[in-house]
Amino acid sequence: MKIGFNEATALECKGQSLMADLEMCEKYGFDYIEIRFDCVKDYLKEHTLDELATWFKNHHLKPWAYNTLIFFNQRDEAGEKEIDDEVDFILKVSKAIGMKMLITVPSFDVKDKTISEIKEEAVARLRYLSDKVGEDMKISLEFCGAPNCSINQFGTAYDVVKAVDRPNVGITVDTFHFHEMCSKLEDLKKADGNKIFAYHLNDCEDLPLGSCGDDKRLWPGEGVVDHEGIATALKEIGFDGVCTIEEFRPEYYAMSHEENIKKAAEVTKAFVNKYFG
Repeated sequence: MKIGFNEATALECKGQSLMADLEMCEKYGFDYIEIRFDCVKDYLKEHTLDELATWFKNHHLKPWAYNTLIFFNQRDEAGEKEIDDEVDFILKVSKAIGMKMLITVPSFDVKDKTISEIKEEAVARLRYLSDKVGEDMKISLEFCGAPNCSINQFGTAYDVVKAVDRPNVGITVDTFHFHEMCSKLEDLKKADGNKIFAYHLNDCEDLPLGSCGDDKRLWPGEGVVDHEGIATALKEIGFDGVCTIEEFRPEYYAMSHEENIKKAAEVTKAFVNKYFG
C-alpha cells in the first residue's frame, strides 16, 4: 500500500509551505501528498502551476487529492456559486499537475432537515458535481464525525454514494471521524472496496464520543480508535489504495517542520507494515 501526507499535519509548523511540504515528503519517503486548498493558493501568489507541475515530474512524490471542497451541500444560491467557482479552480490545478481526485466535506449546522432530506439533496449535488468535473476526476465524500455535521456517519455517507451511482463518486474513510460518531464496522464490511477512494489515518484521545475536535487527534496507535477493526474490514472488501496521515494537533505543530513530517512518515509506514504488510 502506498502512503500519503495530508498538509494539515504540519500546517502550523514554523516554515510550513506547500514547497516545504513537498521537499520533506520526498525526503522521508511519502508516495503521495493531499494538497490543501489554502496551501496551493498561497503557493500561487508567487509561483505558477507550470512550476508545480515541473516539480512533480522530476520527483517520486505525486499529487493524490485536493483537500477539500468544503460544505458542498445544503447551500443557498450564493453558496452554490461559491462551490462552482472553487471547482473551476480545482479543475485548473488538477489538469496542470495531474491530480485526479477532490475530497469534499458536508455542511454543518443544518437545521430542521431530516436524514432523508439531507441524503436526497446530497445525492443531487454530488451528481451535479460529478457531471461538472467529468469522468476523469474522482470525488470522495468525507463524512465528519461531529454531532452537528449533516453527514456524520459512514453508513449515511455510503448510502449517499450508492444512490449517486457514478463511477467517479466514492467515499473517504477517516479513522478519527469513523470513531467519533460511532460508525459501524458492519456497514464498512458490506461496502464495495472500490468505492473507498481515500483512507485518512489518525487516532483519538479517550474522551466522550462526539465531543472531540480535530485538536484531539493523535498519531495512530496512541489513542482509542479501533484500527485493527477498520483495517481488517478494508482488507476484506478489497481496498487497495493510499493510506494518508492527517493530523491537526497543536503539540505536533510545535515540532519543527522537518521533525513533524519525519515522524508522520515513520508512524504511517509502521502502521501500513503492521496492518497491510
